[in-house]
Parts: sequence; C-alpha cells; structure tokens
Amino acid sequence: MSIEQLPRSVEKRKQARTKRESRTEINKRFSFPFACVAFAIIGVPLGVTAHRRETSIGFAMGLIVAVAYFLFVIIANTLRGNPKVHPELLIWVPNVLFIILGLFLFRRLAKQ
Repeated sequence: MSIEQLPRSVEKRKQARTKRESRTEINKRFSFPFACVAFAIIGVPLGVTAHRRETSIGFAMGLIVAVAYFLFVIIANTLRGNPKVHPELLIWVPNVLFIILGLFLFRRLAKQ
C-alpha cells in the first residue's frame, strides 16, 4: 500500500464502521418494542401461577428478567464496532430467548 492509498483506506474503514454502527442502532430501535411482547409472554404465566405468598418471588424474577435483558443490550452496544460478532443481530438475542422462555412457561402452565 502506498502513501497515496492510505487516506482512501482509512476513509473506507471509517465508512464501514459507521455503516455497522447505524445498522446496530436501527435494529436496536426495532427490537425494543418487541421486548414488550417478550416481557408480556413471560409475565402472564408467572402472574397466573403466583399466590399471595409468592408475590416477592415474582417481583424478584421480574427484576432479574429486566436486568438480564438490559445486560444483553449493553453487551451488544459494547460490541457495536466488532463486525465478527454481528452486533445488529446480537440485539435480537434477548427477545428471542425471552420469547422462548415465555412459551416454555406457557406450555408448563397448560400441563398443570
């Protein structure tokens, strides 16, 4: 690589990084509304099975689920510049995991 090609190479890298970061931000803005669906799918089976004595356990589980979700989002934001881990797809992982967990809880509730 010659000295003349170096500024173009640096500019290409900056553009690629900006493109990745904007794709991650767009996916994050679309995945947040789906988080409400994931939380609702988890919350309904937990709310139906809660008894009066178990209200604090349900609150603690809800807090754990919310903290876990936002930890996933923070990790994806941290990895925003690394194209190898696909942070634009990593943003969707907590939604998928929590929807699967909610469906599992619904299935377990239906068997009771």
